[in-house]
Amino acid sequence: MERPKKSFPAKVFEDLSKRELQDFLEILHYSIEAETDDDISRILHLVKKLVPGQQLIAGVIQIDHLKGDHQFSKIVNISYHPNWIHRYLNNNYAEVDPVLLSHVNTFRTQVWTNAFESAKSKKEKEFIEEAKSYGLTNGITTGRFESKRSLASFFSFAGGAIDDNNHYAPALRCLAGYLHHSLMKTTSSPAFHCINGLSPRELSVLNWMKHGKTNWEISRILGVSERTVRFHVEGIFSKLDVTSRTQAVAMAMENGLLTVC
Repeated sequence: MERPKKSFPAKVFEDLSKRELQDFLEILHYSIEAETDDDISRILHLVKKLVPGQQLIAGVIQIDHLKGDHQFSKIVNISYHPNWIHRYLNNNYAEVDPVLLSHVNTFRTQVWTNAFESAKSKKEKEFIEEAKSYGLTNGITTGRFESKRSLASFFSFAGGAIDDNNHYAPALRCLAGYLHHSLMKTTSSPAFHCINGLSPRELSVLNWMKHGKTNWEISRILGVSERTVRFHVEGIFSKLDVTSRTQAVAMAMENGLLTVC
């Protein structure tokens, strides 16, 4: 049976200005042409220009529906606070983030306030309060799921007013498929198995290594002993099959996990 074709969502664009429509078309153009991580960065900066909000992050999640598990495979940070990203990974907030949990279950474009209002557990509510302390109060998240590789994309915009989020959500819903396709073109599945073997703490250490921090500096940042950091560095070397910090960072960058624009 032939799959029914979706009609063009003309109503979505009725309230957009001429400038916004031009921005929308520019995003579509570069999304179709995207081939590299630099292209992804350029596209996301264009989207940030279209959608009000100070903070933007995107990435890829590998999902195991049988185990009910999901792990980050790639993060492209445009303007989120680095400290928040490290806290998020270190504390495994992916298990309690109501927006992310809703996203990996529905893959629908959502305004955060709706997900926040549905939060019931103490941990979820504590997470929301901490997120708000980093300015992550209002926002929109969109993305798509690719069943063949069990990968999902996410694009999160934080900082816009609630009315603006509701206004731009339909346009982002239309862009989601193009953004997803462009991100997936720069994502290689085989790399995930190697990277996903790293613990959240090892990922955090690796990211600080990328920024040129010494073991002592990382220990001060993370609030652990220098010996503990050395232990994590050794674990990173072993799992990535490398012998130096430069090689470890290069492999992570090549595989896309530590892409920070």
